[in-house]
Amino acid sequence: EQLQDIISKFLPPVLLKLSSVQEGVRKKVMELLVHLNKRIKSRPKIQLPVETLLVQYQDPAAASFVTNFTIIYIKMGYPRLETAKQCELAPTLLTAMEGKPQPQQDSLMHLLIPTLYHMKYPSDPSKPSPFLLSEKPKTSQVLLEFMLDVLLMPYGFVLNEPPARPTPPSPQSSAGAGTTGQSGGPGLPQPPPGMSVYAAKRVIGESQWSPEQLEQCKLGIVKFIEAGQVCEVETVIHLVVASSDTRHSVATAADLELKSKQSIIDWNNPLIINKMYKVYLGDIPLKAKGSSMKPELKHEPVSTRVKLKILPHLLRSRLAAESFPANIQVVYDGLFGANTNNKLLSLTLQFVHHICMVCPDSNKPLGLMLLNGLTKLINEYKEDPKLLCMAYSAVGKLSSRMPQLFTKDIALVQQFFESMCKEEADVRLAIQEALSLMVGAYANLQGALLNLMEALVAAYLTKPEVQVRQVAMKFASTVFAPDHVPSRYLLLLAAGDPREEVYGEAQRVLRSLPTQRSEKELSKPCMPSFPEMVSYIQEKAVQRMKTPAKYIVGTSTLPFNPSTFGEIVMYLRMCLAHSAGATPLSQSLMDMQDDAPAIGRYVRSLLSAEPTPKGGEDCPVQVYMDLLQQLLSTVTGVPVMYCLVEVVSVCPHKLAPKFIDKIDWIRGLMNSSKEDLRELAAQLYAVVISSMSGNELRNTVQTLVKTTKDTHNPVTQHASILALGFKVGRYMSRKQSLTSGGTQREEQDMSGALTEEDELIAEATKSIGSFIDSGSPLLSLAAVTALGEVARNGVLLIPSEGDCFSKLSLVENLLGRLPSGKESTKMKERAVQTLGYLPVGDGDFPHQKRILQGLMESVEVLKLYAFICIHLFLTCSVLDVKNNDVVPWVLNSILSKSVVSQNPHVRQAACIWLLSLVKKLSQHKEIRV
Repeated sequence: EQLQDIISKFLPPVLLKLSSVQEGVRKKVMELLVHLNKRIKSRPKIQLPVETLLVQYQDPAAASFVTNFTIIYIKMGYPRLETAKQCELAPTLLTAMEGKPQPQQDSLMHLLIPTLYHMKYPSDPSKPSPFLLSEKPKTSQVLLEFMLDVLLMPYGFVLNEPPARPTPPSPQSSAGAGTTGQSGGPGLPQPPPGMSVYAAKRVIGESQWSPEQLEQCKLGIVKFIEAGQVCEVETVIHLVVASSDTRHSVATAADLELKSKQSIIDWNNPLIINKMYKVYLGDIPLKAKGSSMKPELKHEPVSTRVKLKILPHLLRSRLAAESFPANIQVVYDGLFGANTNNKLLSLTLQFVHHICMVCPDSNKPLGLMLLNGLTKLINEYKEDPKLLCMAYSAVGKLSSRMPQLFTKDIALVQQFFESMCKEEADVRLAIQEALSLMVGAYANLQGALLNLMEALVAAYLTKPEVQVRQVAMKFASTVFAPDHVPSRYLLLLAAGDPREEVYGEAQRVLRSLPTQRSEKELSKPCMPSFPEMVSYIQEKAVQRMKTPAKYIVGTSTLPFNPSTFGEIVMYLRMCLAHSAGATPLSQSLMDMQDDAPAIGRYVRSLLSAEPTPKGGEDCPVQVYMDLLQQLLSTVTGVPVMYCLVEVVSVCPHKLAPKFIDKIDWIRGLMNSSKEDLRELAAQLYAVVISSMSGNELRNTVQTLVKTTKDTHNPVTQHASILALGFKVGRYMSRKQSLTSGGTQREEQDMSGALTEEDELIAEATKSIGSFIDSGSPLLSLAAVTALGEVARNGVLLIPSEGDCFSKLSLVENLLGRLPSGKESTKMKERAVQTLGYLPVGDGDFPHQKRILQGLMESVEVLKLYAFICIHLFLTCSVLDVKNNDVVPWVLNSILSKSVVSQNPHVRQAACIWLLSLVKKLSQHKEIRV
């Protein structure tokens, strides 16, 4: 105690004597201090006048020699103080740091840090902070750097001096992208991850903390940050590093504090993000002049444990994703660093996704390095399928953001397709999504690249994996122009795929045209030309017949499977309509019939065109018919049959004779079990036999008449009745077109002066009429349809009135079917249609007013479904009528009865009728009045 009192009283003034100008005095003081040091070190309980020494240490007038010795006794005496006294003097330690050399500052901070664990901070934020660091920015910065080093210091770390030779590169230094060279430099010890040799030495200090003491120091730092002693922006990185600590107490405290501040931290603050990158990557040597760094000051990248804590926060920051080149350095470190693991890989790939979503499109170097890194990972990494999925997905997102990087890289597409064929299901799905995103990058290929892509798509469109075919189909539909023939062919192959996800999308693409097109787009064709498409299909069909790709049905062989073949011929029909200037998207046979006039003109122009310069090539129309016939010979279908009937009917004088030797085949189609197919086959049969002449034609008609009567097979009867009706109709149409008008018809009607052919036609008409009251609804419907076809093309060669089958009896029969509850909807529609056709071929039809009256009275029964039929009837029945003008009567009947009817259906029908009259007969005197 006496020694303590003497030291407390005389140590500070004795130290001041060190500044004496007299050598002897200084020497004597030094001897005294040496003696004193021995006594103090051997007696740890002796207290030193630390407070007085601190005041003396801060004296700006004190000589450096004095302060150098003073701090020795401060370091010796401060730890001997009671905890409360240490806490009291802690702010003075910070104050004493101002303006002092770095080693002395380190010593003072080494004293301060353990005290922070015991510090008490005011709970009221309005009360002044004990440290007042806001007034000491330089000291604050030095303290925060030291604290970060303390938090990074591993427990039980020993700084071993290396032998006198260069140390090999550490895993940490080679892990980070851009961090090369030997860690710490030649001849230097290996520092802990995230620290430099100098930082490690100053944290260790003169007496290294034990693991328990270091844990308390770290907890004290977290507590210091919690108390808000420094700016929050400055301490985010400290909390992140502390949250990765291996001691649970430190990590939990830091994590809780970080979560409490999560909502108020600005993750786009450059100060926060730059510090995170610096800690993550360490000090990267730069090649720029004047940027050399002393090896002992070079910080290593942090450990994987810390990186796993930093990356989730980088994922919250847009600025982090935009910070180049630090972002790509983090990516390469996480993907290929020596100490990376699956968790770090996963977070790094999430960061890549974040960069792809946020980074500027113009940063081409970043995009290129990301792409190279991802492709390298995909090629080399085979462990966790989930990580591979993330890598593929990232490539897809990158292609959406920077398509210019991918445009010329067809090999990457091939690599991904090949991987889809080999990888397991989950990875295959990720590759599929990536390729679907990548497809847009190849939308403007030209020349050799386009040809390469075409070959690539063709190769993978036949693979067994459905996802591969699905993506190949997507490339075919997106990369190529809509008039690109080879890609349309590939889509047609996909449209016949057995899987719905493939054929459904392919059919949608083939059958959809852009609804809104710019003027520039309007100049570009939206479909291939008919001759080009037909020629290409024929070429491929011939090739496939020589390969295993052909399809065998029974004894027949097709170049394509029936589904694909059906799609092909229907698409050819779309091309035909488009080239003819008609609408190529007709969905029903009724809509397709509206295109017939335009298609007829185009087909005739093709048939009359000069042979192609290549020579020896078949006419596109002939090839089209051959394909239709080839498919129908094996697999029958109503739309395909319609296409054949359509193309032959629009130019019968040139095309029908080609089927004379195929009459038996057509008869076979007439015996089909499908009613609609029989009707179309009967129509084709009528067109073909109409091209015959003389006895051959007469015998054919007589055979049909006989077949309708003699056979007991309803299917054959049905087809024969229809064929007879279509044949008579074509005969009447041709005969009417050859005469100057219809004036002879009435004279010949009942005069008995009919020609031999007319007698044959009259017999055929009566034969058809005999089935109108048949007990079989099928035959009755066929008779109504056939009579309508005859009436549409000419005058019915039957009496106007009488007890026998006459025009009046036909009208009454058909009108009587409309209100009947026994008749089918189809029968009523055909009855209305036939009633409408009666005045078309016979402008002077005697019972026109009766038809109109009967139809108007049937509106309540027919309801909405017959309105359009009646509208068509009105349009047809009153046009070009000269001698039997019923327009005044119709107009009066509508205005006086239908418009004022109590039945809403009648009023609605009246509106349709009036609209029809105004639209079609705007020049008629009754309408104009």
